[in-house]
Amino acid sequence: DAKILLSVAVEKVPSCVEMWLALSKLESYENARKVLNQARRALPIERSIWIAAAKLEESQNHNDMVDKIIQKAVSSLYKHDAVISRETWLKEAEVAEKAHAPLTSSSIIKHTISIGVDVEDRQRTWADDANSALSKNAIITARAILAHSLSIFPSKRSLWMQAVELERKHGDPKSLDEVLEAASERLPTQEIFWLVRAKEKWVGGDVESSREILTKAFAANPNSEAVWLAAAKLEWETGEIDRARVLFQRARERASSDRVYMKSSLLERECERFEDAISLIEEGLLKYPKFAKLYMMGGQICSQEL
Repeated sequence: DAKILLSVAVEKVPSCVEMWLALSKLESYENARKVLNQARRALPIERSIWIAAAKLEESQNHNDMVDKIIQKAVSSLYKHDAVISRETWLKEAEVAEKAHAPLTSSSIIKHTISIGVDVEDRQRTWADDANSALSKNAIITARAILAHSLSIFPSKRSLWMQAVELERKHGDPKSLDEVLEAASERLPTQEIFWLVRAKEKWVGGDVESSREILTKAFAANPNSEAVWLAAAKLEWETGEIDRARVLFQRARERASSDRVYMKSSLLERECERFEDAISLIEEGLLKYPKFAKLYMMGGQICSQEL
């Protein structure tokens, strides 16, 4: 029996980590815990035993225990003068991810990603670490690195953009929306996050949520041309022409620009309200006489009328 042989083997050769780990895999959960505790006492500087213990708890859905074990592991190994590089820990996180232990992987990142990194180099280093993990298809590891980075640098737009891109390529609509929501709340005046989130909701068929997001975007960016145009476009594309017309009118009052006048005129042109379209072009040219597209649109409309 393999279990009996390994039980004898670890007594005779307690320094062999592979046999301890092999024995723990053959045991029930309770006995595996006992085996790994014995292994830790025999080999106090062996990180793989601590990681195996975290994976064991994760397999039993004891999620709170995972982080406690990894935190204790890092502390204990340090006290025993076990020198383990940050690169080694990163590899361990990637290995844990491939072993279907995402919580263990994320916890390793959380407690080791700062090892040996100068304070002024953290943001750049961690961004590079995330990209490196992605290049190896270690999505959970990369996500954990960015999550930790954002906990330290919550106002860094570039990190949020990196997190958004990760979820766009490797996540699902829910995870993407969660990151965009968090980014919008943390950086409310960065309109890009509101706009992307609203568009994702719209594309997904949830027009009402898209409207709600743009309403919040207005509150944070009342004079944003981009937000006004996005809101008007949403109504225009979903057939709510009167709503679009009202939004364009308010945009001309609160966030006037050459593009706002151009889009306002274009709506009326598509609705075949040519006189209104020309009126808007003329009004726009009084304010923005150097905007060539308004002249072009006026000429096209006049040609259509002829």
